[in-house]
Amino acid sequence: MTEQPRRKGFRWSTFLFFWALFLLILGAIGCFILYRYLGVYEETRPEPVMDRLMAENTAESLTRQASQNVVLDLTEFEDARGLYEAYLNSIDCTRPLTYRSDSRRSDSTHQVYIVRSGAAELCSVVLTPDGDSPGFGRYHWKVSELRSADITELLPSVTVTVDALRDSPVYLNDQLLTDTYLLADSVPISNLSPLEAQISPQPTLVRYQVGPLYGEIRVSDANGNIYSPLDSSDPGQLHYQLSAGNNTLTVRAPEDLTVSVNGIPLDEQYVSSASYGFLSGLEDYTLGNAYRTCTYRLEGLYTVPSVSATDSDGKELTPVITEDGTYTFFHAGNAADSAYLQPAAEAFFNAYMDYSAHSYDASRYWYLMSLILPNTNLFTYVYESTDAMIWASRTSTEYRDLRYENFYMVSDYCFVCTVIYDAEMTATTWNEQYSYELENAYELCFVSSAGKWFAAAMNVIS
Repeated sequence: MTEQPRRKGFRWSTFLFFWALFLLILGAIGCFILYRYLGVYEETRPEPVMDRLMAENTAESLTRQASQNVVLDLTEFEDARGLYEAYLNSIDCTRPLTYRSDSRRSDSTHQVYIVRSGAAELCSVVLTPDGDSPGFGRYHWKVSELRSADITELLPSVTVTVDALRDSPVYLNDQLLTDTYLLADSVPISNLSPLEAQISPQPTLVRYQVGPLYGEIRVSDANGNIYSPLDSSDPGQLHYQLSAGNNTLTVRAPEDLTVSVNGIPLDEQYVSSASYGFLSGLEDYTLGNAYRTCTYRLEGLYTVPSVSATDSDGKELTPVITEDGTYTFFHAGNAADSAYLQPAAEAFFNAYMDYSAHSYDASRYWYLMSLILPNTNLFTYVYESTDAMIWASRTSTEYRDLRYENFYMVSDYCFVCTVIYDAEMTATTWNEQYSYELENAYELCFVSSAGKWFAAAMNVIS
C-alpha cells in the first residue's frame, strides 16, 4: 500500500522529462530553421540589388535604359517613346534617387520597384530570380529589365472630339482618323447659310472621338492646315470643328440667264453687283440691247455646290471656271452665226497673240491696230503698249486646245464671243530659254463699222 504513490510520481516525472526534452529538441529545430530562414531572408532581400543599382547608375543612365523599353497604353496617335522623353524633359532629374516597391505589380517571382528623382517617377525596375531557390520560397534576385514609368498615371489626359464633313479627311497628330473612331455620322450644322438651309439633304458633319490622349494634340486637314479647339469649360475635353462655312462661291452671268445652285435659282438677294462691263461705251453699236452681267456671291458655304445656268429656252450652258473657283456663263452661241462671225474673232486673236509673242515689231503692231475700233479702251491699251513690248521675250506658242465659243449677237452691229485656250509657251531671252503652260479665257466684243468687224473690247476671264 505504501509503494503505489511513489510509482505514480515516477511516471509523471518521466513524462515531464521526455516532454521537456521534446520541446527542447523542437525548439532547437525551430531555432535552427528560424536561423536558417533569417539567413536566407537576409541573402535574398531584393533591396541590396536595388541599392547596388542606385549606386552604380545615375538618373540619366537609368532613364536611357528605360527609354528602350517604353510600355504605355496609348492610342495609335501618340508615340510612346516620344511621350516618355518629353515627360523626362519636363521634370528635374538632378534630385536624389530613391525607390519604393510597387506591390500592385509584384509577386513571388517578380519584384517591381519604382525609381524616383525627388518626387518625380523616372522608371520601373523589374527583378527576377537569379538561379534556383535556396529554400523557403525565396530567391536571389537580378535586374531583369528597366521600364519607363507609367506616366499615363502621372499626366493629365484629354478626350478629343472632331467634327468635319463626311468626305473631308481629318488628321490627328498626322495620322488619318478612320471610321473606327466615328462617334456620330450626322451632326446638324447650326449656322448654315440661307441657301444651304434650303438644300435637301442638308449638309451635316460627322463626329470623331479619340481618348485618352496625353501629349501634344495637333488636328489638321488634308491641306496641312492646323486647327485650334473651340472654347471649352472642361480642360479634359477638346472639341474641334474642321469644316466651317469658309467656302465662297462667285458666279458671273448675263442677267437674263437663270443661275441655280444645287437646283435652287438665285434671286436678287445674291447679286453683289451688276454692270454692262466691257460693253460700256459701245451704246451706239449695242442699240440698247446690251445685257448687264450680274455677279452672284455666296459666302459662308460648308460645301462646294453644284452650279448651273440656263437661257430663256431652257438650254443648259457650260461655264468657264477660273482658278479661284469663279464660274462665268455666257449666252448660248448660234452655229450659223458663229460660222459667219468666227473669222473676225480669229483674225484679231491671232494678231494679238502674234504681237504679244515678240518684242516690239512695227509691222505686227500696225496690223493689230488696224483690227481695233479707234477711240475705245482696247485701242488705247494696245496703242500705249509699245514701250512695254520692247522688253518682251520672243515666245513661241503651241496650242493644245483653242476654242471660239459663245457667239452672241447683241445687235445687228455688235456681237460677243469667248476664246479659250491651253498652250505650251516657250520663251527665249538673250541668255536662256524656258517653257511654261498657259491656260486663259477672254471675252471679246466686236462692232461693225463701214461693213467690217472691228475688235472693240477685250476682257480677261482667267
